[in-house]
Amino acid sequence: MRIRRASTEDLGRILAIEAVSFPDPWPEEFFYLYLDDVDSIVLVSEAEEVLGFLIAVVEDDPQGNPVVHIHDLAVDPAHRRRGVATALLDELIRIAREQGIRILRLEVRFDNPEARAFYQHHGFRETGCIPLYYEDGGDAYLMERDLSASQPR
Repeated sequence: MRIRRASTEDLGRILAIEAVSFPDPWPEEFFYLYLDDVDSIVLVSEAEEVLGFLIAVVEDDPQGNPVVHIHDLAVDPAHRRRGVATALLDELIRIAREQGIRILRLEVRFDNPEARAFYQHHGFRETGCIPLYYEDGGDAYLMERDLSASQPR
């Protein structure tokens, strides 16, 4: 398995994985925007084909400090629980540290205990909740990881 930056040639597989991973998948145009945005980090994990992807954006918090905000992480159902998501997250952490960024942030659905457990296992903690965050009215937990703290991985 290899982790690399995504390109437009990967969009077919990324869209297919997105469609089977989320009840309200993002439209294709969003992925083009991320691929064209210099502040975005779009990674794929591949073997013979793309197995999973991660999308994150470097943005400033209210104090003007850079954070990496994870917008999307999904793995083909046939390849889940094989380290694909961990490998993508590890590469994002490496990139963030290389850029001197110490905070990773994301939102995760209240009703997705598997994703919450995955992120908690990787050192993220719940820092708040956002009611009605998702388009279908679902609530989200805000989760963060401080890369300067002594945590797993």
